[in-house]
Amino acid sequence: MKSSLIIHQNGQWTEPQTSLPNANLVIATGGIDIIGNDFVYKELRQKYPDAAIVSLSTAGEIAGTKVYDNSVVATALHFEKTRLKTCALVLSDFTNSFECGVQLYEELKGEDLVHVLVISEGITANGDELVKGINQNLAPGVIVTGGLAADAGRFQKTLVGLNSSATSGNVIGIGFYGNSLRISHGSQGGWDAFGPVRVVTESKSNVLYSLDNIPALELYKNFLGDKAKDLPGAALLFPLCIKLENGDLLVRTILSIDEKTGTMTFAGDLPQGAKVQFMMANFDRLIDGAMNAASQSKTLKEPKWVFMVSCVGRKLVLGQRIDEELESVYDELGPQAVYSGFYSNGEISPILTTTKCSLHNQTMTITTYTEV
Repeated sequence: MKSSLIIHQNGQWTEPQTSLPNANLVIATGGIDIIGNDFVYKELRQKYPDAAIVSLSTAGEIAGTKVYDNSVVATALHFEKTRLKTCALVLSDFTNSFECGVQLYEELKGEDLVHVLVISEGITANGDELVKGINQNLAPGVIVTGGLAADAGRFQKTLVGLNSSATSGNVIGIGFYGNSLRISHGSQGGWDAFGPVRVVTESKSNVLYSLDNIPALELYKNFLGDKAKDLPGAALLFPLCIKLENGDLLVRTILSIDEKTGTMTFAGDLPQGAKVQFMMANFDRLIDGAMNAASQSKTLKEPKWVFMVSCVGRKLVLGQRIDEELESVYDELGPQAVYSGFYSNGEISPILTTTKCSLHNQTMTITTYTEV
């Protein structure tokens, strides 16, 4: 397995340290204002004529230990022993996100399938239902990771493409097949829960109506005070944590609000009866969380590619310290790998104790790859 990075900034591409004209997969992450431009796909196609090219919009592009904005970071990969298959689905062709997830796995399933990387549009998709659909018939041992595209915190539209310019409404799946691929994964947060534990008293899928019988938007506005005028973006600084019965925690990020109905739409489901709690940032714990995610994924020795999906909320909170969470991953996993990824509207990774994927928010999730 070989990997290489090129970056488009200020109107030109950097020269790769390693040329990979025979790459069979390219992942191109980019700013919302640039990634959908036709020249991005056309120029990548010229550079990598035989590759499946996946592109997506982000809230920040990761290359090495740096975060770029309004750039394109293209990771070229050549898998020598692993077979690849891709599929592209249009979310609006399905009744809901769950059915889209079911179909995505149906198109990729196979006896020697070992991994699925999912790149989904990040505004209208219910990421929780999408991964539930993928899990519906998921074969034992198949690891599913990935994330939801973003638009720099605007929450208006996101762009995803496969072998064409990135457009809105798409969900991409990449299947990896064979017994030569070795992957590992990790996912950690680093937020602190505070305040009373509240109960979801009314919700429908990922739309929250009330907590403790208080209209959700009213409660959130009272909590935010002067920052309420900056909703939904301000809510990225104070996500909700779902406390699962088995002790696991899932964090949920707000995607939009509806003033008329007083509701809030999240990136994943908030089941009625669930116990939730507000969370707030702890700078050092966010960075430690990234390091812990890397430590979880360290079961794979000397990976060749480290793919990081972190949340837009973490980027907003960490600000100028954002590079520190990437440096902590690099320090943990070593200099031999190519590091890339993006800041997202949601992260897809298994909870550590299971292989079935879950939707996470406000986490750093890491997938590492190599071939033997």
